[in-house]
Amino acid sequence: MTLAVCPNLAVDRVVRVDRLEPGTTMRAHMLQHQAGGKGANVVRAVKALGGRAELVGFAAGDTGRLIGELATAEGLDVLLVVCDGEARVSTVVLELGGGHTELYEYGPRITADDEKSFVAAVRHQRAGRGEWAVVDGSPPPGASAHFFASLVEVLHANGYPVLLDATGVQLVNALPARPELAKVNLAEAHTAVGTAGDDLAGAYAACQGLVAAGAGGAIVTLAADGAVGLIEGRRLRATTEPVEAVNPCGSGDCFAAALLRGLERKDKIEAALAAATGVAAANAASPLTAHFDAKLAAHLTAAATVESAPSD
Repeated sequence: MTLAVCPNLAVDRVVRVDRLEPGTTMRAHMLQHQAGGKGANVVRAVKALGGRAELVGFAAGDTGRLIGELATAEGLDVLLVVCDGEARVSTVVLELGGGHTELYEYGPRITADDEKSFVAAVRHQRAGRGEWAVVDGSPPPGASAHFFASLVEVLHANGYPVLLDATGVQLVNALPARPELAKVNLAEAHTAVGTAGDDLAGAYAACQGLVAAGAGGAIVTLAADGAVGLIEGRRLRATTEPVEAVNPCGSGDCFAAALLRGLERKDKIEAALAAATGVAAANAASPLTAHFDAKLAAHLTAAATVESAPSD
């Protein structure tokens, strides 16, 4: 069973408007209302891909209780750590003519005791044979700078290889804990390791920086342009057929879910990256976050190419 450790859970909403007009009153059609946050998306996608996963996250206030109810109703396994405050709501606004706007709240402010309780809850998880964990998302306000690093360390102690998908100081400080893989987007990688460049050279430099900082391997996602990786010293480039992007939110989480499914099945890294790229693209073609058409995902996976690139 894949373990998704995501402290800052949310209620995710997707709404559609004819056209977003700031400063006016608009009526919106709600398309989605679900337990959310990056970890919830990973668990949802793993389940859709035929696997099993468990989510660990904070539950704060009435919204936190609603997250638990929505997760249970959807059949997602979840372990909630109660804290004060109010969990966040994340809203994606889609326009009929294309384009989307993301409105993400910060989440509850946690204390040092809350953080200790969360780490203790994770410490009770034990890896089965071949099982991976992912530590992902943004930290709740009040989190210490080494919160995610401590989670990686606890998971390692309990037998889990770890995929890290974080940002900012949490990413920077968790890399020395040596996660087996770091998977982030290009902007997040550049910010963390001080690289630059929107081309493939810049993306590979970011991968190298993530590995130099402590990650066993690195994957940098490039939105519609697929992903590049530095795995066991090999530079890899993954792409698939283009799709008409409707709602790209959650595509990185679907990428992580498919990648983890492949790693847990002991697939070759090329096959795992092809599936991750295909599932991520299929998610972007759907208006719903972390819900993808299985036939489209299979087609895009089959159409994916994963090629080796020469090292410098």
